[in-house]
Amino acid sequence: MGRAQRNVLRFDAALQAGVLSVLQPDAAKWGGISGCWPVIRRARAAGLRYCPHYLGAGVGLLASAHLLAAAGGDGSLEVDANDNPLRTAVAPALQHLDEDGCVSLGDAAGIGVEPDPQRIAEAIRAAAG
Repeated sequence: MGRAQRNVLRFDAALQAGVLSVLQPDAAKWGGISGCWPVIRRARAAGLRYCPHYLGAGVGLLASAHLLAAAGGDGSLEVDANDNPLRTAVAPALQHLDEDGCVSLGDAAGIGVEPDPQRIAEAIRAAAG
């Protein structure tokens, strides 16, 4: 039995034991969108609140936002409050909350953002000092 299968069995055991109320898988550590989705579906079916955990760059944060939007429910997206120019350059939509604290993920294909290479290069140069 592989590691991933053992982790799923452990998760299922925790679901059956009723010891969880919130699920916070990190998409970067749980196999991306396709790795997280089956676990999220089972958790939501069991009545758990899904709040993706991801601290880092814009691509992973946008993927987490899309997982949350697809999962539905009353979950929240964890967003690091520290200044991160590269994250801002890659995921500018996440910088603009509406009055309800929500963001628009946009209509672009994939994770909803069309990268601006110039803005990303400027952020990398600024971070390098």
